[in-house]
Formats: sequence, structure tokens, C-alpha cells
Amino acid sequence: MSVSLHVTWLTTMSSDRSYRYPDACIIIMARAPEHGRVKTRLATGIGKDAALAVHRELLETTLYTATGSHLAPVELHLDGDMTHPLVQRLAADTGVNLVMQQEGDLGQRMYLALDHALRTFRNALIIGSDCPVMDTAYLETALQTLASGADLVIGPSEDGGYVLIGGNRADESVFRDINWGSDNVMRQTRAALARTGICYKELGTLWDVDNPEDYTRWQAVCQIPVY
Repeated sequence: MSVSLHVTWLTTMSSDRSYRYPDACIIIMARAPEHGRVKTRLATGIGKDAALAVHRELLETTLYTATGSHLAPVELHLDGDMTHPLVQRLAADTGVNLVMQQEGDLGQRMYLALDHALRTFRNALIIGSDCPVMDTAYLETALQTLASGADLVIGPSEDGGYVLIGGNRADESVFRDINWGSDNVMRQTRAALARTGICYKELGTLWDVDNPEDYTRWQAVCQIPVY
């Protein structure tokens, strides 16, 4: 399969030996902060304006956590307007590589992102921008797991999906025929992994912010402002 990813801002991060895992890459999959296109389930409870504000804060939190960890080079794979002022500011502030997501469902886009990263790096992690409790220690545990010999690592979420997936090879079957957005994602992914025979490890279970209940939890745990 031919893959052509559009990279608009490129650094020499992969050669920076100050990273603890310079041969790995952290990929953040996110939507551009466009009104009405983000956090749609959350918007039904708090409104589109507030949902956009939440999305922006989650995106910033995730970017600064990943880049501030100094674990590995970071790429932001964006769905939407790559010229958005916030996106451009964050790219300039954090030094991330900015990449346009490919077409297809979420599974296809993640597979293509992982496949592309592994042409340059030995290992790669994919995370979203919806899990504010994911910290440096969690990311490093994932990278250590891959460095110690696992082919794939995955971080389950409480809602039946996952907040992180990474590996040293890209197998499209792991991302195919998954009911994305349902509470069956992790179960279906485990079944796909069992069929492939891939050696994988699971991390601790985290939670992400998708609906008004998650938002209330985020307010309580992270003491974020009320929108």
C-alpha cells in the first residue's frame, strides 16, 4: 500500500540524543479545534462552545505532557485545518512534527500513522488527546514494555476502548473490523491480537473525557475550570 503523509513542519528531533528513547516516536491523533466538529458527545451536555474549550485544553495538555516528558520525538497527526492558529502556535511552542491524517475510519488512520512512523523509528506509540490523566510515567512504561521485547503495547480505557496503542510493527488486521466509538473496541482488539499471535502487553486502565459525566470527573480530579 502506498502511503503519502503530508508533513508541514519538520524538525531534526529523531537525531536528538537527549531523548530517553530516541529510536521511538509518540504520535498524537487529534482533530483540529474547529467549532462543532469536536467533542460532539460532550457538546450535547455542555454546548458546542464549552466543548470546543474543553477540546482545546485537552489538546494542549496532551501536547505539553508528551513533549515535556523528553521521552521521544512527538508527532501531531491532525484531522482538519492544519493552518488553525492554535495548532500553529502549539507546533511552534512544542516543536512537534505536524502531520495530516489520512482518509479512512479511525482504525485505518491509526494503522497508516503507525506504519509511516515505523519506517523511521524502531517503536511508535499512538495516543489521543482525550486522556488528561495520562502522564510521563504511563508513556515511559509503554516505551519500556516495547524496549523489553513486546511487539505491541496497549492501554485500556474504562469505557471499553483504549487510550494508547504502540508497537514495533504495523499489522493492519489489528485495526480492521473494530466498532470504533463503542464499548467493544478493547474486546474486539484483544480478539484480533489473539488471531495474529502478536506478543502484546496491557498497561493499567485509564479513563478519557467523552461525555458530561467524564467532564465532571475531570473537573473534580484535575481541578479544571468550569465552562
